[in-house]
Amino acid sequence: MHRHAGRRSRNRRTAGIILCTGLLGLGACAGLAPPRSAEPAPGAVEALNGLVRGACNRQAASVLAGEGIPVEQFRAAVYSELRTGPGGRVSQYEVWLYSRDKPGVLIINTDETCRPMQIYTREGGSLQAFKAG
Repeated sequence: MHRHAGRRSRNRRTAGIILCTGLLGLGACAGLAPPRSAEPAPGAVEALNGLVRGACNRQAASVLAGEGIPVEQFRAAVYSELRTGPGGRVSQYEVWLYSRDKPGVLIINTDETCRPMQIYTREGGSLQAFKAG
């Protein structure tokens, strides 16, 4: 009986450690806020449509406006669909925006309903550099 009780105590302790680790992980993720958005500048959605046709162009233009990034500085754009599940349904969209004169790429990530989730850069880009126009 004593061995059995010790085993339960160890299992509870292990479960507690796992639970705390999971909660800390959630806490770290909870700090991520979606990007700012604002009413797109006149012609911004049309300018994005001229680069690439995508389901989330209006929302992407709103994120660019909210972050103070002019659409005119981009020379090309590409949509990427992230798919999950056995049916392969779209779970996220990414809009990759390539600048005319700055290094790197600016990426706007949205959920399946085009709700903005995050904005970030890759390939040596800087969000501040894109904001500078």
